[in-house]
Amino acid sequence: MTVVSKSLISGLTLAILAASAVGVHAQDKMAPGGAMKPPGGAMMAPAAVSSQGTFRKAEAPVRGGFVIKNEGGKQVLVLSSDFKTKAEAPDLKVAFSTSSTPLAASKPPAYPLKPGSTTVLAPLKSPSGSQSYVIPASLNLAKQGSLLIWCQQFNATMAWAPLKG
Repeated sequence: MTVVSKSLISGLTLAILAASAVGVHAQDKMAPGGAMKPPGGAMMAPAAVSSQGTFRKAEAPVRGGFVIKNEGGKQVLVLSSDFKTKAEAPDLKVAFSTSSTPLAASKPPAYPLKPGSTTVLAPLKSPSGSQSYVIPASLNLAKQGSLLIWCQQFNATMAWAPLKG
């Protein structure tokens, strides 16, 4: 072997050993399931999803879905990035219904809801795209059956989705 070959082999061996050490060090930073450990070694828990679903058409075409997850001790509703409902509808609200089939007692085309059958979470921030809403601790999600996109002004349900884990 020549001196160049020996140097090249020694250099490659060192590079492989260094890469292996970096890989082992990176694995030490990973928790089971791929979550990163923060400095100090404690594991960071991923946000736990308590419910998720896909919106269904009521009065208006709709697409997208949602997740409800626990972030920092708070329940947060997150609409998906592909969420979209009727942009022209006024007074849209995000609301919960205790029924898992909230439209069963209503008739098209507006799918009106019975007074008192919903709990409004917040005005819809946008008719499309990802958006988040903090769910107050006073709202018992265990007693809710579905999530609604609802036009309060005309009592018209744009879209709905059953809550499920």
